[in-house]
Amino acid sequence: MRRRIPKILFGIVLVLAIVLSGFSICPAIEITTEKIVTDKDSYDGKEVSVEGSVSNLKFKTSKGGNNYTTFVLVGESGGRINVFIEGRLKLKPGQKVRVTGLYRKVKKVPRHTYYNEIEASEVK
Repeated sequence: MRRRIPKILFGIVLVLAIVLSGFSICPAIEITTEKIVTDKDSYDGKEVSVEGSVSNLKFKTSKGGNNYTTFVLVGESGGRINVFIEGRLKLKPGQKVRVTGLYRKVKKVPRHTYYNEIEASEVK
């Protein structure tokens, strides 16, 4: 009987880990581009969800051969946030989208610094 309980507990923990791994513990903050732009410090490092129109759309490939998409998300009142997402998305300039991802006031990567950017996990 002793050996069975640990196996059952292990199974429960394993199932919970699998189920919870697909869910964000902190849901994205639904916000406007204008609010982020006027108070960048409050949203820095937070998961956000923002609607707007696609502008300055670019499809690129890194030196390592990875495709990615960048664009500027323009809000209703003109607030602008840069967006980066891995992969080549089927987007068009002017298209209305909802972007969900991690907002960074300043993002530093080797040899580059990016400002006012959402590293998107989803664009709908």
